[in-house]
Amino acid sequence: MFTLTTNKQLYFGNCSNCEANCCNGKNGIIFSQIILEDFKKVYERFPIVFIFGNLNYIKPVILLTNGKDYCPYLKDYKCTIYENRPTVCRLYPLSPNLDNQIYFDLNCPEIAYKKNNNNLIFKNNKLSENFHNDIFETYQDKYVKTHLEFEKLEKKDFKKIKTINNLDFFQYIGKVDSKFFKYHQDSLKNLDNLK
Repeated sequence: MFTLTTNKQLYFGNCSNCEANCCNGKNGIIFSQIILEDFKKVYERFPIVFIFGNLNYIKPVILLTNGKDYCPYLKDYKCTIYENRPTVCRLYPLSPNLDNQIYFDLNCPEIAYKKNNNNLIFKNNKLSENFHNDIFETYQDKYVKTHLEFEKLEKKDFKKIKTINNLDFFQYIGKVDSKFFKYHQDSLKNLDNLK
């Protein structure tokens, strides 16, 4: 469960103290929404699929687990693609949002409100340099740009290819030709990793 960082002093411990809760499908980790710049970074390892949001907006996402098991790139609770992990994993336990605010995951066991040899994440409404990423300042613009890329597509041009925990995921089968749909099509080979 993500909550705003506003007016909080937060610290982060060490991932080695945790059994990779953030990578566990049993904890509800299934997918993460992506922006256009993520397509090229993730298509070789994760399936890029689409969901329909509350207002029927088309949203690109990557499937991280099958909803029952850990991420396929986790071994002994360690990431085997650490240097090439997706943006969502790089930023965790923080998350950018459409409102250009920074959120943090209350379920991360390494988030603390006291120092106790932990690294400072956030204080006085300012993100520590160790956790800084430009995406926190630019996410809204990048999200809107992603939305505009797909907003004119029609639902009939999508085919359901997977359902995980009652969530439907779709493949684009229409005629629009763009590099993003090429990445999407090429990424579908990774669906086999989630069995």
